[in-house]
Amino acid sequence: MTSQYEQTRAHIERTRGRFTDEEERAAELELAVLQADAFTLTLRAREDEHPPTPEEWGAHLRRKAPLLVRLALSNPLRYEVSAREAVERWREAEQGEIAAAAAAGLGSEAERWLARQDGGSV
Repeated sequence: MTSQYEQTRAHIERTRGRFTDEEERAAELELAVLQADAFTLTLRAREDEHPPTPEEWGAHLRRKAPLLVRLALSNPLRYEVSAREAVERWREAEQGEIAAAAAAGLGSEAERWLARQDGGSV
């Protein structure tokens, strides 16, 4: 069975390809900004004053995971482990967003999708 990471990697490789050296340097700068963003979200979660919403975590991971996967295509020894973890967290965040939407009564479609993802049936 193909993992979510492998599917994501194959899709990115087909559609975007590997970074050039110049693109890789720019991507590493973007990754540094995303890591600072994650630190801010984590601090907010710990302080409980204004904890990040599932949508905020999801938006962050929707930017970070594909970037790490593409960096891993160019430099697997440095980025593959982080990319795999980011893809898994991205998947979990998507499920959390859908669960939050379902809990808010925004639709039975979200509940059905979430049940299928967990291996259940509706």
